[in-house]
Amino acid sequence: MELTINYNDIDFDVEFDYTPEEAPVMYYSDGSGYPGCAEEISIYSVKYNDKEFLDLLSDSAISTLEELISKELADNRY
Repeated sequence: MELTINYNDIDFDVEFDYTPEEAPVMYYSDGSGYPGCAEEISIYSVKYNDKEFLDLLSDSAISTLEELISKELADNRY
């Protein structure tokens, strides 16, 4: 997927893979269950003016971008 994300007043073109959250199941008919899993966002490209910036970003900045992507996806129901 690709979104334009505003981070520090700069519009970055971010490419990423997204796996939505899976809700837990307390019990299946056989007595087992499923703990579910959180959503997962894996960023593999962050560009501005067609220049790659992913390797220049700190882990904190990447986490912030992931949060912004999650919010954008939730707000727009992609």
